[in-house]
Amino acid sequence: MEPKRATLCVFFFALLLLAASAEGARADVNCEKALASSEKTPEALFLRVYCHVQSKRYAEAEKTLAEIKARPSVIEDYLLYYEAEAAFGLGRKERAEALFLKMLKRHPDSAVGDGAHERLAEIRLESRRYAEAEKTYSHLVRRTDSRWKKAVYLKNLGEIREKQGDLPAASEIFGRIWAEHPEVSFSDYAFELHKKNKKVFTPSPRQFEKRGDVMFGAGNWKGALEAFSGAPRTKAVKMKIGICLYRLSRFPEALEVFSGIDSPKAFYWRGVTLMSMEKEEEAIGVFELLHKLNPKSAWAARSLLKAARLRHLREEPEEARRLYRLVIEKYSWRKEARESAWNLGWMHYRQKEYAKALEVFSDRAWAGGRDRERFLYWYARASERAGDKPGALFAFGELAESPKITYYSALAKLRLKEKLLPSPPPAAIRSGNPFGENPALGKFLFFAKAGIYELALGEAELLRPRAKTASQRLHLSSLYQLAQDYKTSINLANGVRSPEALHLSFPKGFEERVRFFSRKYSLDEFLVYSVIREESHFDREAVSVSDARGLMQLLPSTALETAPKAGLRNFKTSQLFSPDINLELGCYYLNWLMGLFEGNFAISLAGYNGGPTNAKTWHEKNGALDIDEFIEEIPFEQSRNYVKKILRSYAAYEAVYGREKDQFSRQSFEKFLKILSP
Repeated sequence: MEPKRATLCVFFFALLLLAASAEGARADVNCEKALASSEKTPEALFLRVYCHVQSKRYAEAEKTLAEIKARPSVIEDYLLYYEAEAAFGLGRKERAEALFLKMLKRHPDSAVGDGAHERLAEIRLESRRYAEAEKTYSHLVRRTDSRWKKAVYLKNLGEIREKQGDLPAASEIFGRIWAEHPEVSFSDYAFELHKKNKKVFTPSPRQFEKRGDVMFGAGNWKGALEAFSGAPRTKAVKMKIGICLYRLSRFPEALEVFSGIDSPKAFYWRGVTLMSMEKEEEAIGVFELLHKLNPKSAWAARSLLKAARLRHLREEPEEARRLYRLVIEKYSWRKEARESAWNLGWMHYRQKEYAKALEVFSDRAWAGGRDRERFLYWYARASERAGDKPGALFAFGELAESPKITYYSALAKLRLKEKLLPSPPPAAIRSGNPFGENPALGKFLFFAKAGIYELALGEAELLRPRAKTASQRLHLSSLYQLAQDYKTSINLANGVRSPEALHLSFPKGFEERVRFFSRKYSLDEFLVYSVIREESHFDREAVSVSDARGLMQLLPSTALETAPKAGLRNFKTSQLFSPDINLELGCYYLNWLMGLFEGNFAISLAGYNGGPTNAKTWHEKNGALDIDEFIEEIPFEQSRNYVKKILRSYAAYEAVYGREKDQFSRQSFEKFLKILSP
């Protein structure tokens, strides 16, 4: 049974992204300027070596290397590596091999070690020293964490076996690539290999299952469904087939699959599918029945909460309350109990039963634990509504003392008319070195000064396993920010409580471009930073499961519709990975939403995430509510949490950089304050 290969086209895009990312790293180096410079510092000379090699001017690279080699250097491994690269490019393979081996012997843990091994394998393969080449590629397969590189190394191993006429071994390797790496363009070579040898490649059921699992994990529902068609029909595989059908909106087929599986999980998914088919009464029946039949199942609490939420949305308050209470009573230790308590309290609040709301919120507001801030904030608001001003102020004060900037602590401070936080000092690489004597740190600083961030980040990766203390995490975070890898910098700083950590966690990446496009489209610069931070963590190559792309995570369909309005002619969706194009379109679209919703941050952000049509519906229904109440009423959990995250980030940017605001952004913040704390 030969599977269709058309679904692989989805994955070819991943390869284009990889190439674009590599090109992007090189594009940040101004080689034209570097090669025209007469500067003789070690950094400037090495930059010219780097640029010569990138442009395949190997003789010039050798000449420049000769100028550097006379001096002691912290980057001896790189000098040897690039000298070998130049020799390789000039066709002196024996010389290149000797230099690569010398580099690996002297610097076995070098960041360019894998590159040296790759070149050695290539040299040995070209000279038909297959056993040595195979040994080298096998070593690389074991070492790498990159799926792409592992697939390439396996491909080379398979080709070696093919050249040696060992068809069974080659078939096994290419079969592994087909099963484990469906995202690569050469995934289907197993079929071609067998065809050339007048045979037919027939993947085993286990290979079909493995391929399906990989695609399922990547969210390629169509490809996974196709692969699972050849897999053993175990209960686990059937469940995944049903989920794929559901994700592809093939609800009747999904329902049929789930109905044929005897398990609480399948029962739960039956209810979810019925919900999507707008058969709400049937879905509620399924969810409640699951609880009755399997009350101890891990899916029972989840099902009851779904049933309660459906009753809630259908405006059946008595039944909704009964089910919420049942979840709290039966599953008090689970997160569903917290969510049920919140919804129960919120129902009382919305019906102006503030005393009852206070009773529900207080249990968790003062007991601590997860979601404490949410309960405490609404305890304060319910107290306010009930006329208990001292109680409200006390609860808001508790929230305002939070050492972190969170959505609810920020709201509390705004209501108390307090400053969010004093501006911390500018983040910078610390003068102390928490890593001790480590050559990777010296190399990082050398390459950062040279402006070759690609190589600097390679050295930073060697430091990551050693970043265990808060001081080390922050120091490494500042290094990544210096090398413009904001995503990793943010991840390292998150969780550390200090002014410097806050500064690193909320960077002003792409500052000049963000400022330009914010002003062009009359947007608060901090709002744009907040959107970028939460959407992509400043990763220009980010792609979401729904195919939103780039810094501001625009869907191709939205970008295609927006581009002509923004004056971009001949726009192609591949341009969404250009920071300038992405920021232009993202800022234009956000400005349009702000105009549509009269400058209201929260509703505009809800439209940015959930679509303007949905946001308009939510606004028409709940627009009269205070904005914090409106946000809690957003029915899409993803959009509701999205708005909270953006507003939290906006508050953080105001705390960190508020003194730097221009007059427009200062007025924008005043408007923001009036909206959030009238």
